[in-house]
Amino acid sequence: MIKLYRPILVFLPVILFACYIFKHAVNVPYMDDMELIDSVNILKNDLSRFFSVLVRQQNDHRSAFPRIGIFLTYLVKGTLDFKMTIMFGYLYLMLLGYTFYLIFRTSGNGFLSFLPVTLLLFSPMVYQVHMWSLTALQHTPSIAFSLLCLYFLREEKRKVWYYSILFAVMASLTNLDGISIIPVAIVWLMTQKRWKHAAFFLVFGVAYLIIYFADFKFTSDSKLIFNAETLVSMAKGFVVGTGSIGKVISDTRAVPISLLIGSVILAVFVTLKLFPNIAARSDRFETGNLLALDFTDICFLRLLASMAFIAIGRQASGAESMVAIRYQIYSVSMLILFYLFVIKYLKNRDLRIFKALFLFVSFLLNVYSYAKYESAVSSFEHGLKADSYNYPRHRVFLHQYLNMTDADPEFYVNYTFPVYFYKSIIESWKRKPVGEPANATISIQRFSAGELSTNPVFPVQIIGIENKDKDLAKEDVYLGLTSSTDPQDFYLVALHSNRAIFSNMFSKGSDRVNYYCEIPEKLRHGTYLARFCWLADGKPMSRGISKPLIF
Repeated sequence: MIKLYRPILVFLPVILFACYIFKHAVNVPYMDDMELIDSVNILKNDLSRFFSVLVRQQNDHRSAFPRIGIFLTYLVKGTLDFKMTIMFGYLYLMLLGYTFYLIFRTSGNGFLSFLPVTLLLFSPMVYQVHMWSLTALQHTPSIAFSLLCLYFLREEKRKVWYYSILFAVMASLTNLDGISIIPVAIVWLMTQKRWKHAAFFLVFGVAYLIIYFADFKFTSDSKLIFNAETLVSMAKGFVVGTGSIGKVISDTRAVPISLLIGSVILAVFVTLKLFPNIAARSDRFETGNLLALDFTDICFLRLLASMAFIAIGRQASGAESMVAIRYQIYSVSMLILFYLFVIKYLKNRDLRIFKALFLFVSFLLNVYSYAKYESAVSSFEHGLKADSYNYPRHRVFLHQYLNMTDADPEFYVNYTFPVYFYKSIIESWKRKPVGEPANATISIQRFSAGELSTNPVFPVQIIGIENKDKDLAKEDVYLGLTSSTDPQDFYLVALHSNRAIFSNMFSKGSDRVNYYCEIPEKLRHGTYLARFCWLADGKPMSRGISKPLIF
């Protein structure tokens, strides 16, 4: 019974985050999920195109496994269900956790020492990846498959080493950065002096990459220019990417903090490789140890290869792109592998201190991430719910697809938009609010196409609302827009609040909340009457805003 608390503690973050994802996941497609819908549409009508659809290019990737994932969930449900797909993607997060456990087992540490891994990996730090169907089926399995490739290249797995080729292919057909596993695998085989296996992997790798990049076209985001300036930019991006967990600590200072953390991680890695007995207070310099790569080392280098790959591919966007929230599965994985690398070298008292300190930091990051991303997750969820109302009635998404036009209804033949707002609620919101208008000040800032996104189609207006009404709800509030010429022309826009972290815990009920939203100018032009809309114990509530909005 005493030993039972250890697995409970280790698995508790896994269960809690699964419940969190299930609670907030929405059965509404988002951004590049359109590619998954299109794949299902094609395969349902012409199964003979199965292979060509699986391996066709999607942006800078050949995303076969995300397409397999959406097709499997479609077969199970009989219709597209993006919430089910997101939960299916959670299995990949658990697979990644298992691959980290395989690495952890080689360190010889007790099972409870694995707790920092689950605290970091199963947390809202990776919400942007795992609340979006495509990325849940793409980024996470790419890392997991490539680490499993290396697992089967261990000396102990020599008899079944060829499984590594299968996982290398799987990684490359999930996300483009998965191809970086091929040179990493070859290098590791060479350091193990397994020349025949290395030669076979090399021949296979060259032939495979020739086929992989046949008719491959990189997008404008991956434009490569090599000169002194871009090489410096790539190097900076690589270090920032290595320490990009700094984005969780601070959004405004993400790049300098990540640059510092990345420098520390790289410095510690080189130091421990050059002075492997430093824990025994030995300062003996051992350059030969740099090429003595065990399973933990090579997995750490695999993540560094990913950071280099992304830094090269996104050089035009600068170091800021390396701390994008969509890459935080890499940020978290990098920190986890750093932890697994360090505990392999430290001994006795140093090891106990480091593990205790890292456990404390991991726990803080886990709790902090639930608080930090509370508003962002809620806004993401309610934005998709609003679009589940807007599109069926107006054929327009207002919370996504800035870089593409909205598809025709025929495109969604294999999908049904869920109903989150019953007709009675909408009709209540449409009616003229009772009582005085909300005490709110509206500010509007217009951005042209190109100022907010690298490839937009629509200009964007950012609506800022300074709320002076203490009686308004503080969360899950929508902006209802009714055309002044047609009362039935009604849209819902999810409002983002600017509430500070932990404000829900410590604020009083009278606190006021300011809101903002981004509205692309694909909304029908005209004058709109605006009102706050929310639900109080399931009852629709609304409060008018005196200033009309003109689009």
